[in-house]
Amino acid sequence: MPAYLLTWNPKNWRWHDLPDVARRLADGLPIEQRWSCGNSRSIAVGSRVFLLRQGVEPKGIVASGWVTKAPFAAPHWDTGRAATGEQAFFIMFAADALLNPAESQPLDVRAHVSGPLAEVQVDAQASGNSIPELVAAALSEAWAAHLGKEDQGLGRGDPELGAMEGEQRRRFVSHRARERALRAAKLEHARANSVDGRIRCEVPGCGFDFESIYGSIAAGFAHVHHLRPLADATAPTITKLEDLAVVCANCHAVIHRGGACRSLEALIPAVRE
Repeated sequence: MPAYLLTWNPKNWRWHDLPDVARRLADGLPIEQRWSCGNSRSIAVGSRVFLLRQGVEPKGIVASGWVTKAPFAAPHWDTGRAATGEQAFFIMFAADALLNPAESQPLDVRAHVSGPLAEVQVDAQASGNSIPELVAAALSEAWAAHLGKEDQGLGRGDPELGAMEGEQRRRFVSHRARERALRAAKLEHARANSVDGRIRCEVPGCGFDFESIYGSIAAGFAHVHHLRPLADATAPTITKLEDLAVVCANCHAVIHRGGACRSLEALIPAVRE
């Protein structure tokens, strides 16, 4: 599976809300982050990414995640260059780990003078560099050990985003990370295909919009429902975006009330009638 190294130099760009983002991720909230990918255009959804802090100490890997949106052009991350109309390419990724360097030591691979970790491009001049498979596997294991978790499953993904679900396995961290990436991709797909960029419940007759009620704190938020219950699967299956639906919390609860999995079309009486 493809893996890429993203870079961050605090001398060039200050990540002001990093402490808050790291705290929310630690609390179990889904985090989707935009990041510059340099000249890379072929980063596929579902790829693994690692974020390398450069420029100032402490240096090293501070984050990891799964790509939820392929490279796209947007105003440059440097506000001065953006003011002249210059653009840069970015990806979106669902973070599964993020360290705040003010509180936690990044994974510093500079001490490795031989072996795969010695090949990590700690002085990379651009973001979005491809990581060779053996290097990526070693980095994944070292990162997982640094976090105190199991190997997070690098090298076990799909060319198009899909998550292997319904399987009881030891690599639960990887399993949950892929689920978060799939959920984030579904919400992004719903936002991108709405007429006004808002996410609404897809149950016919509902259309609840969290942001319209709760404001910006709920922007982009909704539940994601499996149209095919995982419990019905006799073997692990690949879940794709078309197997999911965006729903509000109330509809989601009623869909599954009593252990059922009711169809969206028949959920609200007025629609049934």
